[in-house]
Amino acid sequence: MRPDPGQFGQDRLTAELAVGAYRFHRETRRLTSRGGTLVPLGRRATALLSILADHAGQDVSAAQLLDRVWPGQIVDPANVAVQISGLRAAIGDSDGSVILTVHGRGYRLATANLPIRGATAGNMPLPLAPLSGREVELANTMRRLRRDRLLVITGLSGIGKTRLAMAAAHSMTDDFPDGRWLISMNGHPFPDATTLATHILNTLGGAVGGDPAAALLTQLRDSQSLLLLDSAEGLEDCAQTLVQRLVDECPGLCLLITSHIAHSRLRSACVRLSPLAVPVDSGATAAPAMELFLTAANAAGLHIDADAQPSIARICCRLGGVPLGVEIAARAASLLGLSATADASRDPMRAFPVVRRPGPARHRSVGASIAWAMGMLTETEQMALRVLSTLPGEFTRAEAENVLSRAGTDQPRRWLARLDSKSMLEHSGDGLSLNPLVRAGTAASVLG
Repeated sequence: MRPDPGQFGQDRLTAELAVGAYRFHRETRRLTSRGGTLVPLGRRATALLSILADHAGQDVSAAQLLDRVWPGQIVDPANVAVQISGLRAAIGDSDGSVILTVHGRGYRLATANLPIRGATAGNMPLPLAPLSGREVELANTMRRLRRDRLLVITGLSGIGKTRLAMAAAHSMTDDFPDGRWLISMNGHPFPDATTLATHILNTLGGAVGGDPAAALLTQLRDSQSLLLLDSAEGLEDCAQTLVQRLVDECPGLCLLITSHIAHSRLRSACVRLSPLAVPVDSGATAAPAMELFLTAANAAGLHIDADAQPSIARICCRLGGVPLGVEIAARAASLLGLSATADASRDPMRAFPVVRRPGPARHRSVGASIAWAMGMLTETEQMALRVLSTLPGEFTRAEAENVLSRAGTDQPRRWLARLDSKSMLEHSGDGLSLNPLVRAGTAASVLG
């Protein structure tokens, strides 16, 4: 007799479940984007999602999840909320509409009976979380990309470059009938056109042949596609030349690049992504950074009282409005409490915990993110940054060049420009400043 579709894990018709905009393959316990890209989940998060999928459409208590995910162990019940928060972040469920919290009863996977959306050309995953506080930047990114067909988003590590780029790619689906492709660069070096072309062709599934650059140009010449080169810090001069050739010789192609570094040959296409605005004083009740904190805290199951606004404002200011830091702080608050998190924000390089989240390891803690960014600096650039960190608050270029000269730095204007190209400086009108996380990094001896 055919099993009841409501029975857990028995119906072959539900072997693939729609989880938001993603697919959960119950037999292999894999979560993938609609384009087939694997979404990395930890062991316990995978086990928890499997249980919710087996009980799709029904309530599962926290006690049941504890018993199944941590069998025979005595653990803090808050671990369930932490794993739920991580799952929601992985699938972009910021409002808890996919994995429901049923007060007093537990959790429920709400999407088991929704149809799975068909795949589109390319491998672009859906954004892992909604874009918060970047409406203007998103509109400008789409406008610039449609106009110029080449855009390089630069900015400090953790500032949200990849999230903005992926949101733009997702919003522009109809612009690219031949597909949107995520080319993960991971900061690796690409010294020449051959290396870069081979890497792109491998992602596109094209034949490399004897001359990879020529093969790539041939494949893309008549294509209406988007290539997102993510974390492309390692593009050297010859590889940058290939990027420009692709734009010049492939009229239907757009290239969107994210990089901590503003590459010299692509400088005219570079735009700097600034941190989210922070409150001007601790009594402020609204700012984009605070809104992101509240969204992330809500996803982590933290209830925020009205009188908590000053603490949240202090946290966001100490983290310089850097989205990665704000999101990590919000998750920490769900474990440590808001007061302890506010205290920890005084030393964000060391005090904040490491969190499990999709993406590179450097994005799992504030300290790792800033250490990676500062590891991109030469010894002379590191010395110049230490000197600039002695200047309080905002300073002028003249003041910066003066203090660098007094410290014995040759060509201070040159080193100031190099620090700027590596996203170490922030601009406010004619003034310059260091992000609070950069200052914290220098104070914590992140620099070698």
